[in-house]
Amino acid sequence: MKNSNAQTVVIASLIAFGLGSFAWGVSRPVAPAQATRIGSIDLGRVLDKLQEKADWEVQLTALQNQMRDEADSRKKKLEAEVQQASAATDGAEQQRIAEQVVLEQLQLEQWATLKGAELDRENSLMWQSIYRNLREESAKLAESEGYDYIIVNDGINNIVTSREVKAPLAQQVLEQIGRRQIIFASPSTDVSDKLIVKMNNTHATAPASVGPAKK
Repeated sequence: MKNSNAQTVVIASLIAFGLGSFAWGVSRPVAPAQATRIGSIDLGRVLDKLQEKADWEVQLTALQNQMRDEADSRKKKLEAEVQQASAATDGAEQQRIAEQVVLEQLQLEQWATLKGAELDRENSLMWQSIYRNLREESAKLAESEGYDYIIVNDGINNIVTSREVKAPLAQQVLEQIGRRQIIFASPSTDVSDKLIVKMNNTHATAPASVGPAKK
């Protein structure tokens, strides 16, 4: 009889615990997961309208023009020395000028290589700066607007083929399709204009030492 009473107590306790757990679950419903918010940008349009990029391009164009003018000056000097060597009647003088021309040609080639590397470095700095600011301002925009992600909508770009490219047209199409990440993004998710405004405002108020000199 004692064993029977003990079993009854255990069963009752288990039932009570189960009902308590059930009541606890009912009294605290699980909140539905919050929907993920995603913003998208047309990267090409954003880059085209960035004042920072426009300022960098002014600086790079000025550097290119300076290099071109100096290269033209050096070439004209070489041409004059070649003519001088041709007009010389003394063999020793002619030889001296010819050797000088060869030396200056080598110096011109070395100079062109160095200037090409300088221009490449400036282009690299431009894109690094733009990308860094693009990430920073996208993060600020996402925080202020409540977005979980801001993605590049590459699905808006058309597939382009060219006979000048050394690859079959079908291969060009397949390669471009393979690089696509977004097939469709609703226009309502586009935050390109908001990002452009934020980036241009930040650039306008940045210290003069940041990025290229402003106009």
